Amino acid sequence: MAKAKCEVKIKWKGWNRGGYAEVMNGGGVQAMLTDKANAAAAACNSTFTPKYGESGYSTATIGGSLARGRVVYTDSKHANVSERRHNRLQSAFGGD
Repeated sequence: MAKAKCEVKIKWKGWNRGGYAEVMNGGGVQAMLTDKANAAAAACNSTFTPKYGESGYSTATIGGSLARGRVVYTDSKHANVSERRHNRLQSAFGGD
């Protein structure tokens, strides 16, 4: 599985857990994460040929200890095997 992250640069003024959670769970950051995850899933699905009745890649919202995040995952065994062979997620996030 490919590992990717989306970074937001915030000038360091000392750790404030409440403020961090508020910013990361805010509408702007969550919209950016949703857009990136949906774009990655669409890019992977555009090159994936599913078998009849199967789907390829999907996204889901996950809850972290401080903020919500997004995950892109394969929906079927065929998509998982194809992902391991072709590394679509890694290339969608700019990996080698």
